[in-house]
Amino acid sequence: MTITERIHTLEKYYGKHPCPEDFQQVWQSEYQAIEVPVLTCQPVPFHNAAAVYQQLTFQATDGHTLTARYIRPAGEGPFPTLFFFHDLGRSCRGWHHMTRFVALGYAVAALQNRAEPQDSQELRQCYRDALSLCKAVCALPETDSGHLATWGEGFGGGLAIAAAALLGKNTRCAALHPMPTELDEPYLDVENFSSQLTGSLLLGTALMDTVACPEGQYAAFHRATCKKRHLVYPKYAHERINAFENQHIQFLNFWESR
Repeated sequence: MTITERIHTLEKYYGKHPCPEDFQQVWQSEYQAIEVPVLTCQPVPFHNAAAVYQQLTFQATDGHTLTARYIRPAGEGPFPTLFFFHDLGRSCRGWHHMTRFVALGYAVAALQNRAEPQDSQELRQCYRDALSLCKAVCALPETDSGHLATWGEGFGGGLAIAAAALLGKNTRCAALHPMPTELDEPYLDVENFSSQLTGSLLLGTALMDTVACPEGQYAAFHRATCKKRHLVYPKYAHERINAFENQHIQFLNFWESR
């Protein structure tokens, strides 16, 4: 099958399982049941007068201690805020990398994910972890809760879509290689979270990806009914794509609507 033929087939694919009728209700109840975690904020010494750097610590819903990196512009807020989720087998992006978002006027919170989930219970807890971070940071006085965005790669892309779906408020979401998709457990499938997005979606898919299946990513894109854009990279696999990150920077521009 040629690349053109494969894309033509994928453009008609909507997933192997329908979205449960009560999917939104189930996850809205789950989200509302999460109490706002108490954050412990530890300053991180960086010589940058334009930004404030902090290490956040908070309790997950199962009592596990989670950490996140947090950077915000110096001065008074509120600031548009980006929630950043990394892929399996990786850790948070570096402080210097995340400082680029401060240059755009954003605060950014990057969760340090747990190890790879081994079953549906652990996967559900990973979603809860992401939502707990969002609740904690949205409660900060410097967070502009009317201008929120999520961003992630691979497994982090799936968390970004889930978080944006539950945050609502027209939250923008950018995801590269989002996963997991095509699950037999539909309440944990990213394809179904994407159908709940109310903001805009920027999705990147590499056709040579053997980790996050392109079929599931196409299904997630097709199920999204919000404003959306799909960038397809035929010659890339499950890797970081600089061209997508460049598009992501443009996608995050809230200033035209402020």
